[in-house]
Amino acid sequence: MKAREFIAEKLRKLHAEFPQIRIRYEYRFCTGSHIIEVKPLRFFENDEAYGDEEESIWDEFEALFPQEHILFISEGFLTEIEHADLELGYGERIHFDKAGVPDIKFTLDDYLESIAPQHDKKYALAA
Repeated sequence: MKAREFIAEKLRKLHAEFPQIRIRYEYRFCTGSHIIEVKPLRFFENDEAYGDEEESIWDEFEALFPQEHILFISEGFLTEIEHADLELGYGERIHFDKAGVPDIKFTLDDYLESIAPQHDKKYALAA
């Protein structure tokens, strides 16, 4: 199994175990780096069960692919995902593609995270 296949399989299992997280993965050929972004930050920092799973993936990856690098990041890190090879937990994306207009991707979760990053998303209707 190749490193990219290994990571994709592990991330799908991780997302199945923790469906409330959003994951993006990017492989950077020039540095041999596998970058995994996990959101939201509070989950990345504070959930012990998640932390144990991340550590397990890290350890297994390092043992199988010692010549490559793996990096887990979240919001506010200096390293960012530029072109995701895999996205989990983002649902349907609205994609606009028109000549001369930059690529725009948007989800409701992205919007809610931008206006209330430290709060749970609860939806209510007013009469």
